[in-house]
Amino acid sequence: MAGGAVLRTVEVSNQHKQSYGTGCLIAPGLVLTAHHVALPGGGGVVAVRDTASVDFTEAVVVWESTELDAVLLKADRVLVGAGMGVVRWGELVCDYPGRRPMCSMTGFPKAMRRRASARSEQYVDDLKTVEGTIAPHTGSRSKLYALEVDGAVPTEVKNWQGLSGAGLFCNGVLIGLARLVDRQWDRSLMVLPLSHLLAADGFIHAVATHTGMTPHLQPADLRPLMDNAPDPTLSSTYLLDPRSQVTDLTGVSELVQRIEQWCKSTDRVDVAAVTGLGGTGKSRLLTEVLHRLTTIPGNQRPWSGGFLAENPSHTDYQVLATASYPLLLAVDLAETRLPQIRDLMAALAGSHDGAAVRVLLLARGHDTWWPALRRHLHTRNVGPVGQAFTLTPDDALDGHSPEDIYVEAKAAFARRIRLLQQAGHGDDTWPDSVVADAPRLYGAGIEHAARQPVIYHHIAALADVLAHANPEFALKDHPMEVLLANEVEYVRRVAEARLPDGTVDDKLIRTLVTAQFLAGARTSRDGRAAVRAGFDVHHRGYGITAPPDARQLAALDDVLTAAYPATDGAHWGAVGEPLAAAWLAEVETDSGEEFIEAFLQHDSLGTGQRHQTLSTVARTAQDQPGLAAGAHRAVAADPERLLPLAAQTVTAELGTDHARQWLAGLEHAVTDRAADPDADPDTYQWASSLISEVQEQTAADRDDLEELIGAPLAQEADTPEQPNPEPGSVAPSADSHLVLVKPQVGWLTRTVVTFLGLCHLALVAAVPSAVALSTSIGNDGWVLWYFVPLNVFMHLTVASVFGSRQLGTVLFAWIMPLFTIGLTTSSGMMLNQHWPADWPPPWLLLPTLFAFGLTALTFAWRISFGQLQDTRRSAAPEDLPG
Repeated sequence: MAGGAVLRTVEVSNQHKQSYGTGCLIAPGLVLTAHHVALPGGGGVVAVRDTASVDFTEAVVVWESTELDAVLLKADRVLVGAGMGVVRWGELVCDYPGRRPMCSMTGFPKAMRRRASARSEQYVDDLKTVEGTIAPHTGSRSKLYALEVDGAVPTEVKNWQGLSGAGLFCNGVLIGLARLVDRQWDRSLMVLPLSHLLAADGFIHAVATHTGMTPHLQPADLRPLMDNAPDPTLSSTYLLDPRSQVTDLTGVSELVQRIEQWCKSTDRVDVAAVTGLGGTGKSRLLTEVLHRLTTIPGNQRPWSGGFLAENPSHTDYQVLATASYPLLLAVDLAETRLPQIRDLMAALAGSHDGAAVRVLLLARGHDTWWPALRRHLHTRNVGPVGQAFTLTPDDALDGHSPEDIYVEAKAAFARRIRLLQQAGHGDDTWPDSVVADAPRLYGAGIEHAARQPVIYHHIAALADVLAHANPEFALKDHPMEVLLANEVEYVRRVAEARLPDGTVDDKLIRTLVTAQFLAGARTSRDGRAAVRAGFDVHHRGYGITAPPDARQLAALDDVLTAAYPATDGAHWGAVGEPLAAAWLAEVETDSGEEFIEAFLQHDSLGTGQRHQTLSTVARTAQDQPGLAAGAHRAVAADPERLLPLAAQTVTAELGTDHARQWLAGLEHAVTDRAADPDADPDTYQWASSLISEVQEQTAADRDDLEELIGAPLAQEADTPEQPNPEPGSVAPSADSHLVLVKPQVGWLTRTVVTFLGLCHLALVAAVPSAVALSTSIGNDGWVLWYFVPLNVFMHLTVASVFGSRQLGTVLFAWIMPLFTIGLTTSSGMMLNQHWPADWPPPWLLLPTLFAFGLTALTFAWRISFGQLQDTRRSAAPEDLPG
């Protein structure tokens, strides 16, 4: 937090009016400060200096407001804040003491003025970082934040002078501008929230004009839970990302209004689904709805929100129930994140003291997961849960022709690329400038193109803009190849800045970026695993006899993390779709259709990464079916580890038709692999049986699938892998923590143990039978026959209880078996008068035989039926089919 505040801190001076204070860098050369610090006009010259400069630089006013005591200054971007990115704007929206974030500001208060040296008469203004927390309701009537300062404070209020105009940051987001010190509360600094500035006339326009990006407020205190917009880069991924808002939203005006009306209903909490094919603009639609709700004109209470992170820094969703503003949360790829959605809604369904919360689930279809989720949420009393919105390719073309979309997108891409270049992104390798009227190479004839998702028109527009600026790109046959060539150039620039000269391997980097996209990485350990797997698969077949150098792998990890930084709490992000899908297809083709197969089986990957890889391939294969074959072969090669994950992924995340296709492909791959001479018949019989059951239930009733496959994977990414389960393991229900696992034993061991267990049962039945036949107790001798079924029942009970479960309390674990052995021994003692003299006494022989036999019977039960193990303590991640 403090690091971001320090780098953006500047000194502001007006010597003519003897004014001095602090400012905050919004972007290179653009400074926000307090009006009473700059005091522009009246013949005075305002000068600014960042922390890396020696001299002050003159600045001019581009916007000012004496009412808000704020001013926006423009200086030479090369001399002030060179290379600094555009700041993220935010506000505090919740009041949850348990998760109140630490805020910080850095400035030049008078108390930090120091002599330049021991005997010097010259003074320097030193930096001071102040940290503290904000209780949102403190100062709310005066429309100011009150920062409660932690640590030492000046003894006199005047020593705070010079800190005015400093930017206040929370979770790396700028949320306010320091205004004044509360004289009654010496530990309180009053801060102007940025929401007042964004509502002021001309401020947004001034910022957009000088940065190229329209400022939007994001919930700064919820940032650990949110997936933030990507940092600006000259990459195709950034330019196509809907949250970058490079292109305007076209069409869908009616759908936007319907979603707005749904948001403004009277229910405290509600959930709805938004479905549509990939590339139809679901994420862009939600970005537009958020923009409209957060910029409500007049005195209406504005909304806040954003996209929920898949890997949040914490999962204390209860903070959302204390929102001061209504919240709209979007969950992308919702069909792959059902456990997270359940946890989220469980927190919101409880005590809810805050404003309304709306959750929109984005997915390609809702015919499978949405009905089951609705029923689950109804049982938790979560809102009406009755809405589902559908976005079709034609919706984006409503009132717009493909020609209109192409032309508008080309102008938008050209404008954003020029701004990125001005901000220092890219290099001087492009021979020509970027223009909006670039020749139509890939967009030729687009006015006659068939109606298709809007993303294809954007791809053609961006390809033409890039191909004009760099004629080398124009040699590509397809617009997607142009975008990939630009992505390669972007990643190469990142790699060249971090790797030794001459060591950048474009093909290796491309493979690693693909591995990054497939497996993801929540932690640095996951990142190392993905890099190692991608590196090994890339060099597969070249006979490397020594493992790769650890420093080399670390450097490659650093390249991937820098090229695609995480926008949530994960270790890194990834190249965006549809670029990633095209790149994956290239890597798979270049590897002879073996990359996906080998990558899925690499030992470095954890269960969570295998699951994500299968999920990503299954989703991508809907548009490029050829990618599924490698995954099918990988599952067939290692069904014990991969088949439960694959079946779970297919049934939970794909539509019915695609699920059937995937299961058919898996069935063929398993059948082919089962024909290999070295294939274990039991394993592949189990695999075929599981696929058949899943196929039957997919065709009949999907509600039973969770009981068969298990709940969607919620495996921690950094949990190490453990031995694989025995084929035939059955997953528990979604709410259970137990899983039935069979030990892996050979056929000989299975046969011997089972034979001994059956012999034990025969002995247990024979002993009381012999007693009943050889003993006469008058007319009641028939009572002894009751010991035969009683003894057999007791031994079967012990075997089933101890065979299928782990031992309970010590008392129970000892008493029940000893009582059973003692009961059978006591019946055998009645044979004492017929006992051979040369045998050991029955009180010694019988307990020994019964104990050995009961042990054999217990393990025979465990081998045949399996043992329930607690997944939270002892079961391995791979023990869980789901």
